[in-house]
Amino acid sequence: MARHYPMSFCPVCGARLESRLANSKERPACPACHFVHYCDPKVASVALVEHDGRVLLVRRVWNPGSGRWTLPGGFVDCGEDPRLAAARECLEETGLEVEITGLVDLYYGQEHAEGADILIVYAGRALTQALSPADDADAARFFGPDELPELAFASTHQILAQWLAGRSAPPPTRS
Repeated sequence: MARHYPMSFCPVCGARLESRLANSKERPACPACHFVHYCDPKVASVALVEHDGRVLLVRRVWNPGSGRWTLPGGFVDCGEDPRLAAARECLEETGLEVEITGLVDLYYGQEHAEGADILIVYAGRALTQALSPADDADAARFFGPDELPELAFASTHQILAQWLAGRSAPPPTRS
């Protein structure tokens, strides 16, 4: 589960919070201004960008997973469209502008304390070609199905297994 820090004081008026039943659950609430704190899940989105049968991956600079590879992505900012977050993160980490072309899947569950509770995977199409790794990635590269590097997360394994399975599926038959 996510690392959720307990709140002791109201972010609105500064009064000490008390536990109160709100929406069928005990939650930190302010006796002075009636603010109720809801511990919301962290959401991240990633871009699954394929070009010429190869998938785009980035090598992580920071732990967890430093030196291992994953899909370009990151946290969705408050008020940000998750599709735009996936495109933004891809640009920040790889230098590629991408068009989000569809929803691939959604994953729930957290792999480490600083990670997301919900991971949204989008398909993307590269609009530019030159890779320029930056932000929290020190390398970006397209990999073929038989040359995947050491991956950082179980979710990356799952997403790429789904990608590989989709590639090997026979084309739909027409009646």
